[in-house]
Amino acid sequence: MRLRWRGFAVRRDGPGSVQLDPAAARLLRLGTLLQLVDRAVALQEEADAVIIACGRPGETPGSVARRGRQVAAEYARIQGWVLDLCEGDEPWSLPRRIGELLSYHTEMLDMSLKLAFPRYRSAKLERRRRALTGLGEPARTLRETRSALRIWIDDLEVRP
Repeated sequence: MRLRWRGFAVRRDGPGSVQLDPAAARLLRLGTLLQLVDRAVALQEEADAVIIACGRPGETPGSVARRGRQVAAEYARIQGWVLDLCEGDEPWSLPRRIGELLSYHTEMLDMSLKLAFPRYRSAKLERRRRALTGLGEPARTLRETRSALRIWIDDLEVRP
């Protein structure tokens, strides 16, 4: 027996057993992934601001470190959820690519903070710190990947 529950097809295979339709489950998983990517993209402006502040000449304010750690922790949390969602996906799949891009965002913030607040200073580390300009190309790639994910979801919703 097929039923509709909150827009998703469910099957009742007998008394007390309810199964989510596989196509509906996939759509739900991709919709959740899209919400996570939306949050990650929304954080990009703050991440860029932290990275740029870390690359400015002179002493970096402690508030930059606090905010940077908060943003990095949020990216790490989102990345963990994404990796849980795409655990069974192929390594080259779109969901896995999203996980890789989120890893880059987290690592870039971490590296920027380490360069801005080093245990010791050197000319080489200072040159690397001064070269920090933001998230760069992977940030644009994540935004493009979000668009591709939306198209994928729209295509699945249209299919019967």
